[in-house]
Amino acid sequence: MNRPRLADVLRETATGATPQTVAARLGLDPGLVEAMVDHAQRVGLVWTPTCTSCTASLPTCAGCPLSRG
Repeated sequence: MNRPRLADVLRETATGATPQTVAARLGLDPGLVEAMVDHAQRVGLVWTPTCTSCTASLPTCAGCPLSRG
């Protein structure tokens, strides 16, 4: 059995995929993906801009000039 890797989840979310989409692509539980993204944000691996132009809750917003991947 393959273990979920945080790097895989972050790679997918960096493309703009939602946690639900990432979960489906990687065969993971959506709650696990959301927890992994939350953890990455809390430890500073990713940054979410505080702008209000996005409606997605992603560690990086694809194409946003405020994001860093």
